[in-house]
Amino acid sequence: MTNPAEKKNTILLVDDEPGIRNVLNITLGSSGNEICLASDGKTGWDVFIEKRPGIVVTDIKMPGMDGIELLKRVKQASPETEVIMITGHGDMDLAVKSLQYGATDFITKPIDSPLLETAIQKAQDRIAVSENIRHYLDDLETLVKQKTRKIEESRGLLTIGQAIAGMSHAIKNIAGGLKGGSFVLEQGIEQENREYLAKGWEMMKGNIDKITQLSLDLLNYARTTRLEFHPENPNTPAREVVQLMIHRARKEKIRFKLFPAREKILMEMDGPAIHTCLLNLVTNAFDAFKTDPDNLPGKPGQTGPDRQIDLRVRVDTDQVFYSVRDNGCGMDDVTRAAVFNDFISTKGFNGTGFGLMTTQKIVREHGGTIEFTTRKNSGSEFIVQIPLKNRS
Repeated sequence: MTNPAEKKNTILLVDDEPGIRNVLNITLGSSGNEICLASDGKTGWDVFIEKRPGIVVTDIKMPGMDGIELLKRVKQASPETEVIMITGHGDMDLAVKSLQYGATDFITKPIDSPLLETAIQKAQDRIAVSENIRHYLDDLETLVKQKTRKIEESRGLLTIGQAIAGMSHAIKNIAGGLKGGSFVLEQGIEQENREYLAKGWEMMKGNIDKITQLSLDLLNYARTTRLEFHPENPNTPAREVVQLMIHRARKEKIRFKLFPAREKILMEMDGPAIHTCLLNLVTNAFDAFKTDPDNLPGKPGQTGPDRQIDLRVRVDTDQVFYSVRDNGCGMDDVTRAAVFNDFISTKGFNGTGFGLMTTQKIVREHGGTIEFTTRKNSGSEFIVQIPLKNRS
């Protein structure tokens, strides 16, 4: 659609009296305007569609389509077009009615040329002001987009800075562990002490495992910025996690059970990302039986059926719930208060803090929430809720 500002000097004149058309054509054309003429409302509408003038001057009373109907059509097609009505002395009610339908002014017959020229000039000024406002709003929208992009970039830099800070803390711990392990290993070599050699190597191996885990956590965290959503059975990632961890469960004598959802549905999700999310939570649940030395029922150090982890999948009306529950060591008040803060680990020096941060990020990018309950020496339960956007 043509912008009225581009045609503000193009005027459509609609009147069924040839004498008025000719006089106004000369009067308005002498000011440098391009004049389009029409002898009735129907012809005027056709010319308007073809020429898209910025200003329409039309008589109210005409045979066939009258000026009011033409006004309605013009304003519906181009609300910014200025329409000036021409009316007789006895048609004031129609003139007022035309203003209600969006006419910007009206001139009474006999037409005063200077008064009409003034009305035309005001209409052109309004078009120019509207165009300036439109440009201002366009510039403002562009500015807002630029500022929004900069804010998003700043947030990205903040996240990168937090990641670097978290990595630095984790790497510092690992470096300290490697240094300590290498010292014990050197002492074992110098003294030919097999006990020192074994202990030093165990320390080195543990810190090498931490480096491996840190690398995997970084890769998983980076991947969550590029989620790919596909229809997926919500039980699938849970089953894959159980298959992956069942060997460890048997080795550590932990009863690990899956309670899948009974409903056969598909939902939009990033399956590998949800797998990572559940694996992080399940791994933390396994580690809950390693961090507390107390040999309490169902706690670290005890073997047998009391050591239990349950992974449940439940489908509600419009959402899916994943629950990971253990009866391990639980968390103290300090850890519980900071559990979802960036790079806060529930494993003390044995964790990097990326796992739960990645899990929360995955859940949020699925439009979901994650909550937990925990009690020292009684275990923890993490519940993930994800909206069910697509079912079949």
